[in-house]
Amino acid sequence: MAENIRMDSHKLIYHPREVAKWLDGENVYPIEIEISPSGACNHRCTFCAVDYIGYKPFFLDKDIILRDVSFLSKKGLKSIICSGEGEPLLNKDLPEMANGIKACGVDVAMSSNAALFTREKAEQCMSAFTWIRFSVASLEEESYYAIQRAPKGDFDKVKKNIKDAVSLKREKGYETTLGVQCLLLPGNADQLENMAEQLREIGVDYLTVKPYSQHLHSDNSFFVDYEKMLELESRLNTYSDDDFKVYFRAGAMKKMHHKKCYDRCLGLPFMTHIDSQGNVWPCVAHIGVDAYKFGNIYENTFEEIWEGEQRKKVTDTLYSLDVNQVCREACRLDEINKYLYELKNPGRHVNFI
Repeated sequence: MAENIRMDSHKLIYHPREVAKWLDGENVYPIEIEISPSGACNHRCTFCAVDYIGYKPFFLDKDIILRDVSFLSKKGLKSIICSGEGEPLLNKDLPEMANGIKACGVDVAMSSNAALFTREKAEQCMSAFTWIRFSVASLEEESYYAIQRAPKGDFDKVKKNIKDAVSLKREKGYETTLGVQCLLLPGNADQLENMAEQLREIGVDYLTVKPYSQHLHSDNSFFVDYEKMLELESRLNTYSDDDFKVYFRAGAMKKMHHKKCYDRCLGLPFMTHIDSQGNVWPCVAHIGVDAYKFGNIYENTFEEIWEGEQRKKVTDTLYSLDVNQVCREACRLDEINKYLYELKNPGRHVNFI
């Protein structure tokens, strides 16, 4: 059954102990870490935010990341998302990595373009994942290749792999949530109803439609007037039922090209990013900018990095910057920042609950 997973909101409200520690000034550890198992990618999507990194064939060492996950599971880490710069499944150790993270008592998820998620690969690791989100720009072949710039043949592979994943989930009784994510672009807007219909028939749990957010360093660039596309929400919602949900992220779309209501990124302690070379970054927005690097897990343990002076220095620098100039619009921490800003800046009547 499809569930409401707060796709256009945040879940920090479910971690009040960690938030209380943060309010008390403690050095809290991340609740969630996004890792890049692979720097390489088999697609060259027109919307890729990290094209400027160059799709380099670096692959995160499973033993090093599992060393730190084992430690972090005792410090409050709840989840790892395998995503980042490239296609996670290009890392041959991804299945063992996912199973190892789960064995540490940490939830693990993956974003993938699905082209390499064969049934054989799914049998090796699918049960470890809390969710898998397939990034698919279109289910019409011409548009798919135009936007994702994938090798010929991948369109059919992607459809087959998603169908096989659904079939395996049903056969084995896995609880893994299977979803498809699509960026709303001028080249696919008129195809989303057909996409929703096909995905509901295939049997995935949801389709999420989100806005394109320009990365500061990306060479790819779109300007999309999402105000003119909001009417799509009501049409797409007609495809939702008890087993399939459409998450049309209207809230995120309405925030595009609008000034943020907070003055700095307060959510930095709760989430961080480890790239395919082991570098630790505050978030995806600053990958590759050496001045914002916390450290490297091949050189130091995550504990040493998180407790170190370099991270404190970088964090202080980021706190001094204008979030409306150096951060992406509708970034993943936006709703968390609103929440934390309210906690830090309560009104005069908050005691009248």
